[in-house]
Amino acid sequence: MKDILAVVGAITVVLAFIKLLFEVIPKLNSFRADAYSAISRKIRHKNLKKRAIASDIENVVNNSVAYFRSELPAGWVRRVRIQWVQSESSDDLEEGELILRMRPLENQDTNLMNGIYYFFTEALFPRVKEVIPRIPRKAAVLQLSRRAILRNHPYVTREFEKGYLDPAIKEEPDTAYYLGRYETLDQRGFFTSVFIREVADLADRVRYSEKRSQITDDLTAILEHIVTFIQSSPDAPDDDLWYRRSGTSSYGFLLVARPLSRRTEIYVKRANYHIQNNVSRLYVLGANQEKAFVKRVIKHIANRTRYTLVELFESNRDYRGEAGGICAIFDLTASQQQADRVIEEFFEAPEQG
Repeated sequence: MKDILAVVGAITVVLAFIKLLFEVIPKLNSFRADAYSAISRKIRHKNLKKRAIASDIENVVNNSVAYFRSELPAGWVRRVRIQWVQSESSDDLEEGELILRMRPLENQDTNLMNGIYYFFTEALFPRVKEVIPRIPRKAAVLQLSRRAILRNHPYVTREFEKGYLDPAIKEEPDTAYYLGRYETLDQRGFFTSVFIREVADLADRVRYSEKRSQITDDLTAILEHIVTFIQSSPDAPDDDLWYRRSGTSSYGFLLVARPLSRRTEIYVKRANYHIQNNVSRLYVLGANQEKAFVKRVIKHIANRTRYTLVELFESNRDYRGEAGGICAIFDLTASQQQADRVIEEFFEAPEQG
């Protein structure tokens, strides 16, 4: 009897072991599959990262956006480092650091486009990103990304449009409105010189006020005013189009054209006209072809009016749409600066190749 019980006990143990084995083996197989998958992903990421580094994507992105340094506000365009990660999120890309966290892809053109797009997502409107409405801000990123690609990598322009512009418009149809308006401004040198700066200044002013709730309307009003001014040229726009004043913004234009005479008095007189109309900020827009005359106009406005020169830079186009523009920004409320030094530093700077 004892022998029979011993045999039954042994069989029970064996059966229990077999049952446990059947339960464990699938888990072991699953664990092994997960381990192989993780190792595979890591190896693939490492290989893709090596390809992206070998293609010098980081330097290509930095070189592609470097020329914006001359036309965007100081400090916005800085050299960035790409950190290749296995996954990224929009939060990672907008932390305000000079690091782009990107997932490497096999297609190096896509890595390049992602890098340029994420760069402008990072660079535009620092410190006031959260104040500016998402759609017009994203459209600005798309506009400058597309321009950088058209200038340096035209062979991927269509791919960028299909991969970025089309989905953005499909998700938010209003994006098309902003892109169309931005292109009009950009072709006449008003986008980075006037609009970008006015919006950044507007966002800073309304950040902690009740007027923040109406920023979309204010932004749109600025945009439509500039577009209307451009469309009124080359005919002389009505007097009320030369400036705009509201509860949140006050700016005006002065266009330095090829002069019939070399006299600057007419421009000084026009600047004083803006002062009489309480226009706080004056944008003087000129052309590289008239560099010497533009310099004289800027110096005379700085020395003969109550405006203070606060910024002087190059833009991609002049107000007529020709390549190469000069923009000087004057402000009634700014503290006094060494305007002559600013002017000399800009006009005497060596040409960049």
